[in-house]
Amino acid sequence: MVTAFRSSLLVAALVIALSACRQNSVQNHAGGNIPVYESQEFQDFYEKFGTDSVYQMEHIVFPLEGMPALQDTSDVIPVDFKWQRESWIMHKPYDDMNGTFTREFIDFKGIVIEKIADHSGRYSMERRFSKLPDGWHLIYYRAMGLSDFN
Repeated sequence: MVTAFRSSLLVAALVIALSACRQNSVQNHAGGNIPVYESQEFQDFYEKFGTDSVYQMEHIVFPLEGMPALQDTSDVIPVDFKWQRESWIMHKPYDDMNGTFTREFIDFKGIVIEKIADHSGRYSMERRFSKLPDGWHLIYYRAMGLSDFN
């Protein structure tokens, strides 16, 4: 009985691992691959996420994994910290504040990681988006604060 249970767990883990290894780029009209964050589907989601508060709330996985802003290197974050629906502050469209901030997108196996930082690199934030069965969702948020949090 224990062996059958272990076999089932092994099969489940294998299925998850194989699905994580799927091709995550999108094929463009010329036959080449583009990062997921450059797809029209993600671009449409991202624009609406930043401009429609109802849509934004419907596309966040609450309680949301992440970290609050660190103001000081001595700040301690509770191990069980999660963002809650009731205290969520709406995210607005990206603004580079006249060149003060830069933004970078990374396609990590179909998860879109967005990093925004000031030019010194001292302050940054991170959001992670994943495509779930009912569309794109925010799955992680580290608020703008000190970048050196380790």
